[in-house]
Amino acid sequence: MRRSGYLLLALSLLFATGCGKSGGSVEVVRAPASSGDVWEIDRDAGRPAMPGAVLAYLNGLHVVVLDGKEAFAGMTRFQGESRPDGARAFKLTSGGEVVLAPSGQDQLELRFSSGESVRMRKKK
Repeated sequence: MRRSGYLLLALSLLFATGCGKSGGSVEVVRAPASSGDVWEIDRDAGRPAMPGAVLAYLNGLHVVVLDGKEAFAGMTRFQGESRPDGARAFKLTSGGEVVLAPSGQDQLELRFSSGESVRMRKKK
C-alpha cells in the first residue's frame, strides 16, 4: 500500500511538473562561466527521505552546481534568493519552491515547499 502511494505521488508530481508554466526566475542557459561546487543527493539518506529524492529527480535537482547565488540543474539556471539563515530559495517551473539549507559540514538539505526534504552531499 505504501509503495503504491509513493508511485502515485511520483506520477502526479511528474504530471504537475510537465504542465507548469515557466517561472520568472528559471531560464535555460549555457554552462556557468566559472566552476562551482557540485552537490548530489545523498543516496545513504534512507527510506524516510524517499519522497524528497523522488522530487529531486523529477525536478532535475538530484545533481546541482552551485555558483554564487545561482544554481544550475542540467542546463537550467535558478536565480537564488538568500535567506538570513544561510539558505537559498529557488522557484521551480511548477510554481513551487525549493530551499537549499546548510545541514552540517559538506552537507545541504534540499527542502521542497510541499514538505519533503532530502540531504545532499558535496561531490568530491
